[in-house]
Amino acid sequence: METEMHRDNTIDILRALAILSIILAHSGPTEALFELRNFDVTMMAFLMGASFYLSSQKHARLNYKSYVKKRFNRLIVPSWIFTCFFFILFFIISVLASDKFYFSITHVLQSFTLLQGVSYMWILAVFFIVSLCSPLLLYISNKIQSNFYYFCLLVLGYITYSFLLSVNDSISHELLQNYFQSYVLNGLGYSLVAAVGIRIYKLKKKNLIYFSGLFGMIFIVLAFYHGFESTQSFKYPPEIYYLSYGLFVSILLFYLLNFIKVEELFNLRLIHWLSKYSLTLYLYHTIPLYILRFFGNELEWIDTYFITRFSYLLFISILFVSAHNHLKAIIK
Repeated sequence: METEMHRDNTIDILRALAILSIILAHSGPTEALFELRNFDVTMMAFLMGASFYLSSQKHARLNYKSYVKKRFNRLIVPSWIFTCFFFILFFIISVLASDKFYFSITHVLQSFTLLQGVSYMWILAVFFIVSLCSPLLLYISNKIQSNFYYFCLLVLGYITYSFLLSVNDSISHELLQNYFQSYVLNGLGYSLVAAVGIRIYKLKKKNLIYFSGLFGMIFIVLAFYHGFESTQSFKYPPEIYYLSYGLFVSILLFYLLNFIKVEELFNLRLIHWLSKYSLTLYLYHTIPLYILRFFGNELEWIDTYFITRFSYLLFISILFVSAHNHLKAIIK
C-alpha cells in the first residue's frame, strides 16, 4: 500500500527548504547552524528521485534519447548561458571599478566543465548525472516489488560505491582524480540517494519513520566513530556519514509533511515560487555572493553578520530571478 499524501506540495516545500539551506550555507552562518542545515544537497537528490517517480506515473513510456536531450537543455544549457552572463557582468563591473578582471582565462574556460572555475557549479553536473541514471533506477524499482530486497540491493550498491571511494584515494594524477570524483563518485553517490526518493511513495507511512530512524542511527554511530567531525569533511565525494544525515532529515520531513496541518503551514505562494525557480535561484545567488567576496570591505554593513549576508543573498537573487522571468516573458 502506497503512502497517501499531498505529493506535489510535499516536494515543493522540501525543495524550497533545500534551496534556502544552500543559500544559508553560503552566507557563512554559525558553525552549529551550518551543521544543522547540511542536508540540503542530499535532499535535492532525494527529491529528484521522488519527482522522477511521480513524473513516470503520468507518462507510460519514456524515450530515453528525448529525455536526455530535455535534461541537457534543462540543466546544462542554462548553466552555460548563465556562466557567459556571469563573466560578462563581472567584466563590466571590473571596468566600472577600474579593477583588473577578477578571473583568468583558464578559470573562465574551466567553468564550462561545471567542475572547476566558478565555484558552486559542480552541483549542476551532479544533477545531470543523477537524471541520466534515474530511468535505470526506476526500472529496477519497478522490477523489484519487495521493499526489503530493493533496499538490500541499494546496500550492495553502496558497498560497491565504497570500493570506488578507495580507488579514488589511490589515483595519483590530480586532474584524473578530480574528474573521477566529480563525474563518477558524485554522480553515483547522489544517484543512490535518488534511488531512495524513487521508492519513497511505495513505503507505508510508518515505514518512513523506521527508515528515517535507521539513517539517524547510522549517522549517530558514525558521528561517534569520527569524533563528531563536521559532515562537511565527508561531502566531496559524499560518504555515508554525510549522506545518512541528509537522508535522516529528508525522510523525517517527508513524513511530517504527510500530516495535513503541518503541510498547510508551509503551503504558501512564496514556497511554491522558490521551489519552481530553485535552479535559477541557485545560479543567480552566485552573483551577489561573488560581489560580496570582491567588495566585502565596501559592504561591511552587510558582511558583518551572517543574517544580513543571508538576507542580502536571498533578496538580490530573487530580484535577479524576477528580472530574468520578466525578460523571458517579453522575449516570448
